[in-house]
Order: sequence, then structure tokens, then C-alpha cells
Amino acid sequence: MALGLGQSPDRLPEMAAARMGVPASSVRAWKPLRRSLDARGRGQPRFVYRVALALDAPPGGELPAGAAPWTPEAPPAPPKPTRPPGRPVVVGTGPAGLFAALRLAEAGVPSILLDRGDALPERTRRVAAYWRRGELDPDSNVAFGEGGAGTFSDGKLTYRGRDPRKLWVFETLVACGAPGEILWEARPHLGTDRLRTILRRIRRRLEAAGCEFRFRTRVEDLRVRGGRVVGVETRDGPVEGPAVFLAPGHGAADLLRTLVGRGVPAEPKGFAVGVRIEVPQAAVDRRQYGRWADHPALPPAEFAVKARAEGRDVYSFCMCPGGTVVPAGTEPDGLVVNGMSGSRRSGRWANAALVATVDPADWGGGVLGGLGWRRTWERRAGEAAGPRAVPAQKVEEFLAGRPPTAIPRTSCPWPAVPVALDRCLPGFVAEALRRALPALARQVPPLGRGVLVGVETRTSCPVRLARDEGLASPGFPGLYPVGEGAGWAGGIVSAAIDGARAADAWLGSLEARGGSAG
Repeated sequence: MALGLGQSPDRLPEMAAARMGVPASSVRAWKPLRRSLDARGRGQPRFVYRVALALDAPPGGELPAGAAPWTPEAPPAPPKPTRPPGRPVVVGTGPAGLFAALRLAEAGVPSILLDRGDALPERTRRVAAYWRRGELDPDSNVAFGEGGAGTFSDGKLTYRGRDPRKLWVFETLVACGAPGEILWEARPHLGTDRLRTILRRIRRRLEAAGCEFRFRTRVEDLRVRGGRVVGVETRDGPVEGPAVFLAPGHGAADLLRTLVGRGVPAEPKGFAVGVRIEVPQAAVDRRQYGRWADHPALPPAEFAVKARAEGRDVYSFCMCPGGTVVPAGTEPDGLVVNGMSGSRRSGRWANAALVATVDPADWGGGVLGGLGWRRTWERRAGEAAGPRAVPAQKVEEFLAGRPPTAIPRTSCPWPAVPVALDRCLPGFVAEALRRALPALARQVPPLGRGVLVGVETRTSCPVRLARDEGLASPGFPGLYPVGEGAGWAGGIVSAAIDGARAADAWLGSLEARGGSAG
């Protein structure tokens, strides 16, 4: 059912009852199941709803087209061991680590959570110092610390899979302070401000369940005994447990090198590299909504574009309406940019990653080759821009191969200095972007007048740690690699689900062994 701009959702029960051929008075309760925005064509945009009704009595005869019986979903509960074997170790407090710990806690198994970065208040201060003065802490920054890299992002909750744990993840977020609308919005997001509130409540929930957080605890190796992973080695000494859930995040290149060096099976994985493109949000709104662009009922417009060029997919990624381009480096001599939005998405600018796919054949160097290759381009971007600055170029100058001129003001907290972005990108990536941009600008015309900011290299991890059918590392029983940093997820929700899946797999293995971790 569709509602026009300004029409109240309170009309939906009556509209649904009429569609069902029953009196409105027979509707005992109702709930939205999904809301999407239809802004196609030249007509007024409208909100399209799917709703569930609880009726006093079932309607007579056949159900009308578009209606069907509905049974509320119940998220699956985790397996519960009869004899909890001790506290597992969770490495990383991003979504994969946190939701692995939440799943374990629901089964009555509290864990020890380790993170190389800081708890949220101190981490936020360190990130602010990085953005204001260029002071980078390599262990506590935009990538590392409580909440992981998603803490400083748009907080998108996109998930296209069918894992039934999705509902559990969303309901947990709502219980920890997320708005209830995420349960039914077609494009849910949280925003960096809401995420920080939610993270504080998740930590309180875990601590109340007996979990222990240890921040500023850098994991340097695994602890193996009798052919089984029994914990980790940290700078502060060993931490042992019956299982290790490894959720290091996609910036933890040093730990990945250590693991692969000690024989943990892994393989190189393709990812995507490019730039951020920034345009005025008002221009995107006008393109999407036409003459209704300023209507207060409409959210800031989004876009998604893709093309094929030079044998590669070129596409937008992590679009941030009303957002900010932010420096997101993890090394003093390297520069990475990312996008971030608040919950209201109220900024003047829209930005998105504009990236081209790359694969192991592009860089060579074995399993870890992608990490070194990625680092090369991050360093070149840092060298090209200079201290506390980002390299940038106008789209029209990049397309024409002209020398860059002065850059208009951007949303980035660091100055954008004119740099020919070919200096910061692999030649084949620059050429793919150059050939694809005209087609992308035909899809979303404001892109043709945008500003490109470099470089975007952390779309996903270029290494995948192998897993067996039980989601453990082959040859390293007791080790469960999870999330983006292990190469098994992309985004907040998929990482959270992956952590929960691994927790369930381990809990299920305990049941099969009668509660023993051995």
C-alpha cells in the first residue's frame, strides 16, 4: 500500500482492512513489515508499505491478491551447553566480535573480549585529535577500538542474505537503543552518533552477563597446546580460553601476517580500490526527487551507480547522504579516506566510494601480497598530499587528464590539496575510473561536477582466513576466524551475523561432545 507525502501511516490499518474486505473495527493490532520509498518517474514520490494485521476473525472466502497469512518470525536461539567449559576469548570488538560475544552470553557462556584500541570515550578523543591535528595512534583510531571501523561510518544495516539470525541482530540493536524503524525500513541505517550510544549499551549488557573487556590489549600471536588453539599471546601476557573468536577488522595487517606466517591457512581475495566522490546533497536530492526535493517528509536522497570498464566492475560503495569524507588511516605514513554520516544525514554534502575491482592477479606476492600492495598506494596518497591533507581533483580535470587546480571546499576535516590522482592509484584503476565516469555521470548527473578525494582502499580485506564446515580454522581447532578482517563479511550486519554463526557452531560442537571443549 502506498502513502503520499504528508499522509499519515495511521491510515494504513483502515486501508489494509478495506483491501481485505473486512471492517476497520475488526483490526485488533497491526505492524509495518517493510517501508520503501518509490521515487521513480515524474510523479510525486510515495512511501510503499507492507503491513501485518491481527483480526478479530479471519476474512471469509479467498484472500485478495497481495495478501497472505502471516506468522511472526522468531529468531533462532543459540545452542546451550549443559556444562559451560570456561570463558572463550574474542579478539576484536567490532560487530563480529561483539555479536559473537552476545550470542555466547545468551547461551550462558561469558567471554573475554580483547581490543588493541581504546574504549569508546578515549577512542573518540584520539580520533578527534587525528582529525584536528593529524595525531595518529596506530592502535586506537578510526579502524581500531570499541565498535570497530563501523563506529565512524554511516552505520548502514544493509544485508542481502537470508540468515535467520538477521532478526536477532536487529532486535538486539533495538534493545540497545536503535530506533524500531530499522526492523522494517528497506534501507535502514544508524549513523555514527546513534552507533556510539548503542555500543555503550551493548557493553553494559555483556558486562552484566559476566563478560570482561580488556582494551589497549594487542594480540600478537596464538597460544597453541596439544595441537589446539587455547588462547592468544598479548603484549601483556597470555590469555587462555576454550576457543578463540578472531575478529580483528580489515586493518589488522600485522596480525594477519603473523597468523599466515605460523601456518594458519589463508588465501588472497579480491577487493576494490578507488576514491571518494563528493557532490552537493541538494543536487542529488533534485536529481532524485525533482520538484519535491525540499519536501520535509523525504529523506536525503541516495544513489548507487555501476558500469563496466577495462574489464572491471566500477561502482559506488558506502554512499553517505549528508555525510563527511574522513581520514581513516592506521599507519603514520599512509592515507586512507572513508565516509561517515550522522543519524539525520543533515550535512551539505553527499559522498560515496567510487571503486574498481581488483584481484590477486593484479598484485601477486602470494597470500599476503594484497596487504603490501594496498599499503603502497596508501603511502603514495600520503606523500602526494603532504601532512594532514588529502589529495583531491575535480572530476572534469581527472577525465581530461589536465593538471589539477584549486579544490573547492569539501566536507573533509583536512584540507583538500590539488593532486593528479593518477599519482595515488594503480594505472589500471585510474583508467577504469576514467572510462567509467562518463557513464556513471549519465546515471547521476551531479557526479560529473564532483570532486574526487583519495584514496579508498579499505573496501574489504584482501586476505581470507580459511574455515572448515564447522567454521573453525583447518588444522587449528579452537580458532574461529570471523568478520571482515578474516575475509568473511562486508558491512555491519553481515559481520555481526558471521560472528553469531561462529558462536553457534562452537556451541553446537560442545553439545555434540557433551559440553567438553576438547
